[in-house]
Amino acid sequence: MARISGLPALASCILYLALLAAMPATGLAQTPIDSDRDGISDEQEQALLEKFRPTFMISASDCAERPAHFKPGQEVPESIVADGTIYGQVSPVPGSDRIEIHYYALWTQDCGRNGHPLDVEHVSSLVTSDTQSRALYWYSGAHEKTACDISSGSRAEAIGATDRGPTVWSSAGKHAMYLRQGMCGHGCGSDSCENAVELPRHSDVVNIGEPDAPMNGAVWTHSSHWVLSEKMGSDFPAETIARLSATSGETVLTLGGRSTFRGTIAVSDTVLGSANNGAQHTGAALDTANTHTSSSVGTAARATGRSLKKAWNSVFGPRKEKPSEQKPQ
Repeated sequence: MARISGLPALASCILYLALLAAMPATGLAQTPIDSDRDGISDEQEQALLEKFRPTFMISASDCAERPAHFKPGQEVPESIVADGTIYGQVSPVPGSDRIEIHYYALWTQDCGRNGHPLDVEHVSSLVTSDTQSRALYWYSGAHEKTACDISSGSRAEAIGATDRGPTVWSSAGKHAMYLRQGMCGHGCGSDSCENAVELPRHSDVVNIGEPDAPMNGAVWTHSSHWVLSEKMGSDFPAETIARLSATSGETVLTLGGRSTFRGTIAVSDTVLGSANNGAQHTGAALDTANTHTSSSVGTAARATGRSLKKAWNSVFGPRKEKPSEQKPQ
């Protein structure tokens, strides 16, 4: 490096570095990191995940305690601690200027009716991609792709969540997600959002990247041990957007399942619980009447009970007996 006249070598070096720092940074700027190669930088994805992060209300006495943090870098999901970690995914919508954001609550178990190890639940949003990004629609999954599907959606304005995340309720044990607490009991009868408390925010949302390019060690997304990969696709096909756009006011629309079938299943447990008592009372009342009539009614009641029980078990599994109903040993 050439010496500047009249200045010692050290002073010349300092002056040179100062002049270099003052130069335009156009040619020196680094390319933003895009770990999942979807065209949206990691920094922008994280900013969106934090801006629209929902407030999750969970059962204070949930058997799985809280959503869990899973060990990174291995294909089989293994829980480290149930600390309330929320995972996220940010994806561009092909052929549009919109971005879809998913938030995942990953539980160690579903301990409701017909429970199982590992449970994946999520909510999602469709947002604009401009610098002021705002949410347009929200979706919450509840018993997705089952007979009890009561997944719902709404315009962001309807739930006051255009520039922030909404409050979302998670049912006890089953962990189905609801955009309104009052919708929690509209499923098949086994969901409850009572005694709910706000899930603390102990850490940032963990970005899991795209299905073909996982981030932060989330290589367990495609594991056959759970259905996470099935929930990483879009929740906002054109038909759903059209249905939500047609709503007004504070409407939250049920998008999945059939209400008549859910209603049938919802009353099945009550009917099953009272079928035996009903048959007994009917038989006793008719003892003084025609014996054949009493026998026929009893046979019909037992047949009805068996049919209802078979329908219930096919959806939820065997009904657990209460302590007072258990037969003596």
